[in-house]
This record gives sequence, C-alpha cells and structure tokens, in this order.
Amino acid sequence: MNKLFEIPQTAEHLRYISHRGFQPLAPENSLPSFRYAGYLRQWAIETDVRMTRDGVLVCCHNASTTYFNEDLPVAESSWADLVKLRIRAGERLKCFTDEDLRLPLFEEYLTICRHFGSIPFIELKTGDAEAVMEAVCRAGFAEDEAVMSSVCLEWLEDVRRISGNVFIHWIFAKENGLKKLASLGNAGISWNIPDPFECSPDKISHAKEMGLKVCLRAGDSVENVRRMLDLGLDYIPTNCMHGTLMCSASGEI
Repeated sequence: MNKLFEIPQTAEHLRYISHRGFQPLAPENSLPSFRYAGYLRQWAIETDVRMTRDGVLVCCHNASTTYFNEDLPVAESSWADLVKLRIRAGERLKCFTDEDLRLPLFEEYLTICRHFGSIPFIELKTGDAEAVMEAVCRAGFAEDEAVMSSVCLEWLEDVRRISGNVFIHWIFAKENGLKKLASLGNAGISWNIPDPFECSPDKISHAKEMGLKVCLRAGDSVENVRRMLDLGLDYIPTNCMHGTLMCSASGEI
C-alpha cells in the first residue's frame, strides 16, 4: 500500500485536500493560503504549477496572471517580470503584506508543505513533469510522499515513466481511459460530479476493483463530506472544509 494511505480515512482522520490552499482565509494559490492549510493540518495542499519563460516553476492556475495587477502570460514572461506583480483578487487582501501577495515560487510551496507535514498535491498545467519531479525531490520529499495530478492522461503517463513510485491522479477522469490509468499503477481519479448524492456506489466500486483510488469534486459542506465517507471515497478535495468544522458542526460526523 502507498504510504499516503496507510491510515484509513475515517470521521476522525479526514484526508482533506485544500484546493489552491485554504481559500476562505487568503487568495487562492498564495503563500498565505498555503500556510493556512498547513496550520489547519490538512492532509494535502493542492496547487497548480507552470514554468516561466526562463525555466522557473511557479504556482498559478491560469495561463496568465489574471488575478494580479497586470495580466501577463506565465510561459512568455520572465520570473523577474512576474515577481513584481501583486494579487488583487481573493479573500482578506488587506490582511497581508506586499510580499505575501506576490506570485509564489513552486519551491516555496514545497517548503510550506514540508514544514507542516502536508502532502504536496500538484496539478501539472504544462508538460514539465520531469522538472517538477526534480523540484519535489530537491525539496526533500521521497517520490512516494507527493501526488502528481493532471486533466491530461498522457502527462500522467510521462510522470509514470519518470517515477514508478509517485502517486498519480487523473482529474475529471473519462471512463474510456480508466484501464490505461490502472495499468500505470498507484493511481487515483476524480469525477466531475459536484453532488456526491448523484454518484452511483456501483460506479465507485467498479473503479476501486480496478485498483484506483476515487474522489469527487468537491467536499464543501458537512453534508457532502458525510456522503463521501459513506461512499468510501479515498480523499476529499475541498475549497473550504477542515477537520475542526466537521467536529463543531454537530459534535460528531
């Protein structure tokens, strides 16, 4: 069994993935959002990684800096240009320093994950899997201590060629590619089913019988998280939930 899943997911041990950090308290994909997810002891902290024109890995969801004070294409801009920008959208902007609101380096995100003991859950936004894996290892993570995810199955095949140990995750998986993913081993999927009450238990069982871990997007309410546990899902992407919220909602799940 992959060491990421040695402890079973239960009401007392929820495998929350903070999507782009903990967004209720800070802008998405910002240094503060990653730190807040760490403070909350989230199982994993998710980010999106891209490469600049001069080969620097940064955390940015969109192809350009849409939420900053200037909209620049990441792949066509140098780090020297991008580091000057500041986030101008998101929660509690006035609470943070100027430095807090710059574009995060991927290595800074990894340092935060390592400091707090959260799993780096990394979405590849470009086909730079080798550079990303090298950065993960330089940051002190073993290959089986991180997750590499993508909407692109071919990029996950590249990841598997680079590393036989890293866990790979196919975002919004398609049924006709599940056998291929399962053949790569040590893999999981998410389906784009916003309401977990609309997901068939048989559908989940079928994927699990293939050896795949399964999750849905996203667990953003106590009710949905409870349903995900009932369905036997393996981890829970979330934009807003954490363990304390689940406990305080009713005293128990």
